[in-house]
Order: sequence, then structure tokens, then C-alpha cells
Amino acid sequence: MQKHTIRQRATLLISTVLLLGIVASAQAWWWKSDDASNSVDATELQWEDMVPEGFVPMQSPLGNMSQEQIDKLFDGSEESNRELAEIEEMMAFAPTVPELDGQRVKLPGYVVPLDFDGQTQMTEFLLVPYYGACIHTPPPPANQVVHATTDTSVTVENTYEPVWAIGTMRTQTVRSNLAEAGYTLDIDELIPYQQTQSEQ
Repeated sequence: MQKHTIRQRATLLISTVLLLGIVASAQAWWWKSDDASNSVDATELQWEDMVPEGFVPMQSPLGNMSQEQIDKLFDGSEESNRELAEIEEMMAFAPTVPELDGQRVKLPGYVVPLDFDGQTQMTEFLLVPYYGACIHTPPPPANQVVHATTDTSVTVENTYEPVWAIGTMRTQTVRSNLAEAGYTLDIDELIPYQQTQSEQ
């Protein structure tokens, strides 16, 4: 009888450990701060909402240059480097939408860790509109990059899967070694992405 009780206790202990493992694994897919409000209170954004109405990105001036002018632009001289830097700055101009400053928003996107050395736990990362941005391709314009932060470390194991990021947005520029972000997001909730009725 005593052996049977020991076996039952062992079975219960193993079941508890397995259940805790499942719960811990599930937490890798979502995160919510202790003081997070209901996500219903957040304004749902799409990435085009973060570009001012009527703004058209500048087209590259290289298309209107002769081959001789292009060769001169890339000849490595101090004057050419200065002119090239000015062109790159004009091309990178991507204004933000001032009305979004201070709003609580819900934004879909992909997580880009700022440290690529096997990082899955993080308190800051970039949120971008498509997978591979800033890693496999040049970074999007600054108004299509969000510098996100959380109060506590979150686990994101699969960065190829989109998420909903919910929190307070600021129109603030942050530069990292990967990209310039035109917005910041103080995240209080990170959940798996699911299409809304408006997107279906």
C-alpha cells in the first residue's frame, strides 16, 4: 500500500512538472505587464497610418545623373563624400505623424532583436512591418521602424512569426546599429498576431 502511494505521488509530481513546462512554454508566445490595460482600449494601427498623408518618399537623384557624374560622386574625394552624405540624408527623410505621440496603440509587426547572438530574451528590440527587415534587406524608412522597450524581459523564440505589440507610442527618433526608428513604443502587452475582421 505504501509503495502504491509513493508511485501515485511520483506520478503526480511528474504531471505537475510537465504542466509547469507547458505553461512556461506558452508564456514564450505572449507577455503582459502587471499594469497592462485591456487591449480594447488601444487604437489599432497599420503601418501606412504611420506615414503622414500626402508624403511621397524622395526618388533617388542618381537616375538623373550621367555615368560621369555618378563616377565622380563615388570617387572617394572629400567633396564627393560630403555630397553623397547629403543625398543619403535626403533619401532617408521619413516624417512621422505627430498625432500618434502619446497614444496607446496596437500594432502588428515582426520582432528584430538588437543583438543577434542567439538572443531570445530581450527588453528592447525593433518592430518592423515585414520579416527580414534590417537583417536580410536594407532597413525601411524611419517612419516604418519602431524602437520597442519593455519593463521586464520578454521571450520571443520565433522572430519569423508576427506579433501584436500594444503600448504607448512616441514620435521620437532612436538610432541603433541596425536602423533609425522614427517611433518608440513602451510595450505593456505582446501577443501572437491574429487577423482582425477589418483585415479579413
